[in-house]
Amino acid sequence: MPEWEPYEADLDRTLVTRFSVAERVQHIVLMASFTILIVTGIPLLFWDTPAIRIFGGIFSVRTSLHRVAGSVLGLLAAYHVLYALFTRQGRRDFARIVPRAQDLRDLVHHVRYQLGMADEPPPFAKFDPFEKFEYFAVVWGSAVMVATGLMMWFFEATLQVFPKWVYDLVLMIHGYEALLAFLAIILWHLYNVHLKPGVFPMSRVWLDGKLTLRELKRHHPKEYGRWLRQQRIQRVSEVPDNEA
Repeated sequence: MPEWEPYEADLDRTLVTRFSVAERVQHIVLMASFTILIVTGIPLLFWDTPAIRIFGGIFSVRTSLHRVAGSVLGLLAAYHVLYALFTRQGRRDFARIVPRAQDLRDLVHHVRYQLGMADEPPPFAKFDPFEKFEYFAVVWGSAVMVATGLMMWFFEATLQVFPKWVYDLVLMIHGYEALLAFLAIILWHLYNVHLKPGVFPMSRVWLDGKLTLRELKRHHPKEYGRWLRQQRIQRVSEVPDNEA
């Protein structure tokens, strides 16, 4: 930790940027397309229930909405790859979110802290192990859903290349991956980001991309220390040469 810290009152007044505008827009597009895909897709797993009749049956409006949302998800995935490769912020954040051995040590530390075997929680950086796991789960899930969705959309071409049992397997993978993603969002993401004590009823970081210094210090101590070091460097750089 750096040798200086802000005054206590400044911890609540000072805001720092956690997510850029581009990252927040990507998240909102992902959230919207995912919601439409779930609402129009999950009922197919229970095709004989009244839920599917809301869309006029298995096909009709539901099919169009599902394919549009799936196309948006595919385009978003392609854009995110380009963002992570060719923008400075994207490359920097991706480098930080790649799993490391330290994440395993932090996870063990976290479990020990939850069991009362450690006095302090692990000093997480910008992305903790749980956020990293969730990010790559979304990456993997999006790849699977887009690939299997395209095979289902263009089923005639799929059946010209693969046997029928492969297509049946694709149907099963697509459906159960969607159900798994839905449960992960409801049971994991919503609670950990919005509903847990200290955050309820909602974290606003997905809207404005901001955290207070107190939140940064509490949840991401290493990132807080990095921010303080940057401010120290900035202060020194602002001193005129004749006063340094």
